[in-house]
Amino acid sequence: MSTWQIYSQTSNLGWDLDTPINRPNQDMETKYISTMTTIRLADGSTAYVTPETKRLKEPFTMFWADASDSFRTQIENYILNGDTVKIETHTSDIFIGRFMDMSRVWFSGLDDTYDIQVTFIRAQ
Repeated sequence: MSTWQIYSQTSNLGWDLDTPINRPNQDMETKYISTMTTIRLADGSTAYVTPETKRLKEPFTMFWADASDSFRTQIENYILNGDTVKIETHTSDIFIGRFMDMSRVWFSGLDDTYDIQVTFIRAQ
């Protein structure tokens, strides 16, 4: 299984390498949304206005099956500390932002087995 490098932002805006994470076990949809506005002109034609911020990077979710205790603790600590993190994927894509929430599903009957889903909000 491929791993992703994860870094925490330091107080001097550098990056410290943390424990690598396994790549998620489910497809991820990363979405960009245009901030362009459509305006109807007096003659009935259409014009488009693009503000200074041209697009928004929407939050996305990541899912891991059978996540270990140490991995869950790592994500919980990022959330509790409000850490800005940089994730470098196995394909060299980079995501910078924050983990905002984590949902855990515990499988009763299976000792210490959890699936987790996290929401990651990207920096603009």
